[in-house]
Amino acid sequence: MEEKKFKYDISIIVPVYNNEEYIDECLKSILNQKFDINRIQVFLINDGSKDNSLQVLKKYENDNIIVIDKKNSGVSETRNLGLKKAQGKYILFLDSDDYLSKNACKNLFNFFEKHYDEVDLVTYPIVYDINGKYKKHARYSKMFEKGTGVYDLEKHYNLIQTTVNVFIKNEFENNVLFDTKQNFSEDEKFDTEILMKKKKIGFCKRATYYYRRHDNTANSTITNPFYIFEKITSYYESLFNKYEEDGKVPKYVQTLYLNAVFWRITSDVLFPYHYEGKEYDKAIERIKNLLSKLDTDIITSLPYSRFHQYYILNFIGREITKDFKNNYYEVLCDDTVLEEEKTILSVINRFKIVNNNISISGNLPTLLFELEKPEIYLVKFLNDGTKEIQYIPTYETNHSYYMSNIKTNTIYGYDLLINLSKVKSFYLYAKVDNHTFKLNYDFNKFNSNVIYHNKKRIYCNKKRFKISYNNILLKLKDCIKNLFIYTKKNPVILAYRLLAKLYRKKKPIWIYTDKGGLVDNAYTLFKHDITKEDNIDKYYIYNEPFDKIKDKFTEEEQKHLIKFKSIKHKILFLRSDVIYTSFSDLQVYCPFNKNIKSYKDIARYELVYLQHGILHANLKQMYSKVYTEIDKFVVSTHFEIDNLTKNYNYKKEDLICTGMPRMGEIDLKGVKEENKILYAPSWRKYLIGELVNNTRKPKTEVFLKSTFFKETYDFIHSKELQKLLKDNNYTLDFKLHPIFEEYAKYYDIDKVKNVNMDFSKIDIRVYKIFVTDFSSFQFDFVKMKRPIIYFLPDEKEFKAGLHTYRELDLKYEDAFGNLCLTKKDMIKEITNVIKNNCKPEEKYLKRMNEFFLDINNPCEDIYNIMKGEIK
Repeated sequence: MEEKKFKYDISIIVPVYNNEEYIDECLKSILNQKFDINRIQVFLINDGSKDNSLQVLKKYENDNIIVIDKKNSGVSETRNLGLKKAQGKYILFLDSDDYLSKNACKNLFNFFEKHYDEVDLVTYPIVYDINGKYKKHARYSKMFEKGTGVYDLEKHYNLIQTTVNVFIKNEFENNVLFDTKQNFSEDEKFDTEILMKKKKIGFCKRATYYYRRHDNTANSTITNPFYIFEKITSYYESLFNKYEEDGKVPKYVQTLYLNAVFWRITSDVLFPYHYEGKEYDKAIERIKNLLSKLDTDIITSLPYSRFHQYYILNFIGREITKDFKNNYYEVLCDDTVLEEEKTILSVINRFKIVNNNISISGNLPTLLFELEKPEIYLVKFLNDGTKEIQYIPTYETNHSYYMSNIKTNTIYGYDLLINLSKVKSFYLYAKVDNHTFKLNYDFNKFNSNVIYHNKKRIYCNKKRFKISYNNILLKLKDCIKNLFIYTKKNPVILAYRLLAKLYRKKKPIWIYTDKGGLVDNAYTLFKHDITKEDNIDKYYIYNEPFDKIKDKFTEEEQKHLIKFKSIKHKILFLRSDVIYTSFSDLQVYCPFNKNIKSYKDIARYELVYLQHGILHANLKQMYSKVYTEIDKFVVSTHFEIDNLTKNYNYKKEDLICTGMPRMGEIDLKGVKEENKILYAPSWRKYLIGELVNNTRKPKTEVFLKSTFFKETYDFIHSKELQKLLKDNNYTLDFKLHPIFEEYAKYYDIDKVKNVNMDFSKIDIRVYKIFVTDFSSFQFDFVKMKRPIIYFLPDEKEFKAGLHTYRELDLKYEDAFGNLCLTKKDMIKEITNVIKNNCKPEEKYLKRMNEFFLDINNPCEDIYNIMKGEIK
């Protein structure tokens, strides 16, 4: 095409919807380009914004910056409008909350001019702007291995382009348009249609698209199969059909689908869990049919976990075999090697000294053991010069849920307890089909490969654990090594290590931590323990302004308060013997967070998880022993003992069966029950913004359109409920979860009688009936033996995984009341409960009576147990 036919060199299309906060930065990045601005045409297309976006755009309007105002119709139609009007030789897309590097237009234009006849689309690196912190997109920093140039997608099929950081030719009436009927993967479909013409892609390294990630862009729920399973599956089916030739789908198109499957496995949004029976089976078959069209070497070539590669191959029924050579083994599928090793990796999850014993827990993440359960043997070299070989039992661990809530693999684990005084070294080996392989050790983030205990040093050199006296030469060697490592890595780490070693510890140290501004079990236990006259220093960690919390402590107790992440907290943390925490998240109790591994050789605390409620939801990835550093888990119920040992890899000796510190008996003396119902539903992750800087932005439009809101609103406002309450002289208190407090005004409580909404502290003891979905509030009513009704109006959304979890460990059928899914069922159930004089049904009363442990004085019991532990 001749140059004279183009009025501009570049047309930039900027769709705008409610982004007044970021538009200026976006447009300034265009105006500041190292390129003749008069040769750039800009379309600022306001897609029905409800804020002041249009007014901001108008400030920039001139001859080559065109502002278009239109009714809201979505980003695809908005971009298409720009594509139809563009007069530049090339077209660039830029979202209104993103921005460009200064050299982007210049370098992209020059690259395309050089390679015009070779490619139709050029991509360039994305850098994420996460609240002012920058992170490179891995695809552009790793995959385009030869840098700037043209790549053949027949050979480089893994260079998948799914976003609009692209620079394309303007072909006017022949331009590919965005699919306005598709509200997901529309960028991918657009890019693919252009790329498949020549099956080549250009890459310009010296240009950057800055993609801003903030709460408004975080919308993970839209990718859930609950919303798009049929559409996303149909899309890939049609994509395969469109480009399939002679029964073969092009490798690039295969890779597009495989990429989607891999990230959906890790996010657990691959399967439509809200489907049931034959509908679910049919959906699974559709996924299998798509995956079955993928070549084995394509599945194994993408840079994703080999465990997920195995999972996919096994899922679609490909034959996987093992083969043994002279000194190594192979795991294969269709002659493609999935794993090839000389040794077996063992990841150490626990490496501690317990009562003069070395306690080790490890797991064995290897594909070889998918095919045959291993035999593991421990070889001990004793101080008397003899050798012992001991068979070590293995068990399946929750690492089988490999980086996912889906059970993807079978990964075994083992536990060792070795007498420190009798052994000088030891190692493990595995035996499979009469072939022997030594274990090669790695340590997770909670463990170091060296422990110092009394005068001994226990060290692992990847192949073997060695025990020796920690003499001056070894101390000097370790000091020099650490000095070199941390001076280079992070001098701040070195400084804290030195400060901790210089700290003169005279007594055992106990630390108590709750979350943020919450006062929870750690506070309750601290208030109890601080009264004890013993030889233990105790400190409570606070994480808010001192003036806000000081009234919760006496003057004497205030002397034991330490600010979270203060220098003193960090030193005491490293020197502590016991850390009590109500929350298991590392960032809650650890002042070093992700750097904890850099201190684990000198930190020797025992972590006691007090809980902040009773664990009854399925949260293996959060609470399993293999994923945390919890040493002791405080429980209050028989159910938890069974659940944690069967499903979370804990042993009974890991559990403190005293009840949580605040789980004492509920004092009902002098309290008169009232004709009141408490309705306290839990929150939903998909109906509120992500947690950013300890706050969540409301998703008001999403919330108001949700099944949860509509059904709970209809229940509260139903004439049947009003009549029921009036006829029986009852009131209903509706308590939304604090995270949903912003939404209270939309319930129009002032328009209904006998229903109240109050976020102030309530006295649960006066209520005769409790209604919830899965709130842990229920356990207080179990303790009081009051009737409980479960109301889950958004059951399908819950099962689909739109909340933090999609399953309960304490199933509804094993819980303490009947489950209702509709308003009609709720009215009927409340009526039945009132007619039964607000007494639980016999089967539920029996469960309530048997649920809790024999709890007397939890604080005193925990104190005595842990005091005995540190002796």
